[in-house]
Formats: sequence, C-alpha cells, structure tokens
Amino acid sequence: MSAEYSPDLLVSLGGKLASERKERGLTLEDVADRTRIPMRYLQAIETGNSQQLPEPVYVRAFIRKYGDLVELDSQALVQQLQPVSSPVAAPRTTSPIERASASIAKPTPRPFHLWLLYGAVVLVAVGGLSYLQRSTGPQATLPKVATPQVKPQAPPAQTRVVSRPPAPAATPVPAAGTSPAPAPAGATPIQMQVALKERSWVRVTADGRTAFEGELPQGTRRDWQAKTQLSVRAGNAGGVVLTLNAQDLGQMGKSGQVVERVFRQNAQLSTPKPTLVPAPATAP
Repeated sequence: MSAEYSPDLLVSLGGKLASERKERGLTLEDVADRTRIPMRYLQAIETGNSQQLPEPVYVRAFIRKYGDLVELDSQALVQQLQPVSSPVAAPRTTSPIERASASIAKPTPRPFHLWLLYGAVVLVAVGGLSYLQRSTGPQATLPKVATPQVKPQAPPAQTRVVSRPPAPAATPVPAAGTSPAPAPAGATPIQMQVALKERSWVRVTADGRTAFEGELPQGTRRDWQAKTQLSVRAGNAGGVVLTLNAQDLGQMGKSGQVVERVFRQNAQLSTPKPTLVPAPATAP
C-alpha cells in the first residue's frame, strides 16, 4: 500500500485494536475466523506496517470489521484514516544571475552578407530546375489505376470460456468483415437473482450502466434485468449465489475470492479474478 496515511496513526489504531482484542481474551486466529480477514493483514494492522497492507479502501473495510468485533466505534476509527496531503511546491523564482545567463546565451544575428549568399544559392537552384523541366518536355500522362477497396477485417477473437444459459437457439457467429446482427426485438431479457449466503460487497452492471454497488447482508435476495448484457462482481464469491432465467448457477466462487461474471443475451462469460482479498465495505 502506498504511504497515504501517517505511520504514527496506523500504529496508534493498530495498538488500540490489539489492546481491546487482548482484554476480551481473543487471539488473532479468533479475529481472522470471525471477520474473514487474512492473518497477515491483521498482523500488519496491529503493528502499523503499511507496506504489508492492500489498497486503502480494503484497509478501511478491515478496520471497520475489526472495530465492530471488539465493540469499538468503527466509524470513528475509519474517519481517522484521512490521506496525508502532499506539500505544495513553492513557485520557482529566477535569480538575476540566471536571467543574465539566459540573455548571454541568445544566438548572435548572422552577418548581412551571409543572407545575400543564401539568396543567390536559392535563385541558382530555382533557375536550374526550371531549365531542366523545359528541356525534358511534357511528360506522358499515366493512366489511372483503380485501387481496390479493402474491407476492414474484424479484430481477432479473444479466447474465452463461454457456457450457454437456458435461452433460445444460439445466434450464428458473423463472418469476418461483417458487423454482428442486433438482438431481435422480441428476445428474452436477462433475468438475474442474487442471493446472499454471507455478507459481501456486490456490483451489478446492466447494459453498460451500474445498477447497484454496495455491501449486502446475509439473507438478502435482489433481482435485476438487462436487455443485452449483465455483469455481477462480488468481493466474497463464496457467499453469493446466482440464478439466471430461473436456473440455479450456484455460488460464484470461494469465500473471500473476488469474482466477476458477465452474462450476455445468448452466452455467459465467466472471468474469475485471481485474488483472495475480501471486497471492501461501503466507504464512509
């Protein structure tokens, strides 16, 4: 993590959390089991080691969960994590010596006789070129050759894992150089239900627009609909269950894993993210 917070502030917050944890007879393993925060991040928070912590948005989520567990005011703890402002650079002034050096470095104007010499050379060159053009005579006009128009080729297809959801027959892939046909007017929309087995941060994007982004508690069920494309990104994939067009797709991934899945009109594209950092809570 970049040094956005004061090291002394991180040490102070970490020491306060560690003190409350010990007073309640909890070990770091107990905190990790109850908050699902990796052990290495808990140790870095308590020691104030910012180099071992992830991005600030995750650190705020970790401290919020830790503070709730030991019954501290987690909102007040998170508000203390304000980025350290960078000092404003003072405007640079130019000393009289620098201004004098700059004036000395200016190029000296060329003598007038050099300009006369340059002009004579140009006139001789122009006269010679005119003589050559008159001596060679008119040139034969070459017939115009039609240049064949090259149709733009479609970009190379990306290799992706695609599975078919329960939908109408698949649309054939268009040939190179042709644009894909638009979805038919009566096409079945994408119906998606998101159910939370565990609390998780979730972002839903429908037809290119963010339909929802935030943390949902355990037991929540939400429905979204899209015409052509819908994507679901979860910070705790093991706690999120998807149902596409009344078909149960199961959990999005493992607990603590960040996964994004994209669903299209006639195909489903799944893109897991290779990271086990839990998703952040809603920033204060």
